[in-house]
Amino acid sequence: SYLKAVESDPNFGLGYQGLASMSANLGLLEDADKYSAEALKHLDGVTDRERLAVRASYYLRIGDYQQCVKEYGELIAQYAADVVAHANSALCQSNLRNMREAVDGMRRAVQILPKRVGFRANLAVYAAYASDFDTAEKEATAIEVPNDLAMLAVAFAHLGKGMVSEA
Repeated sequence: SYLKAVESDPNFGLGYQGLASMSANLGLLEDADKYSAEALKHLDGVTDRERLAVRASYYLRIGDYQQCVKEYGELIAQYAADVVAHANSALCQSNLRNMREAVDGMRRAVQILPKRVGFRANLAVYAAYASDFDTAEKEATAIEVPNDLAMLAVAFAHLGKGMVSEA
């Protein structure tokens, strides 16, 4: 659908951003890089919010995590309920090894969408990385049907507490 959209409108920046996200999700990283860079070329027709999101996503994509945090921070300052901005900012913080900030960002995402399994699992893992093993276990076990990442957070929490056989 995104390909059809940019074929219909080659200046549709958000279409390229969507292609970048979908390509990354499919493991097509070269395509993701290409579409992310293309999205930056077509920011004239987007809102300020979309412009911030496209730029932030681009910096996440290329691994410039400092700039990623800055861009998502600006987005969050203007649109505090943007759950993707909180989650992706937390991801950038985790890549910078700022685990307390990553936990705080994911906690805000979970407050906005408390039943989103991926957000809560990420919160649990970031908490484990921050050596907050009680929070890691609590958040992971709060998930009704935990995914593999949540179970990994439980294992990390148990290891951190010295409960090796439980891990």
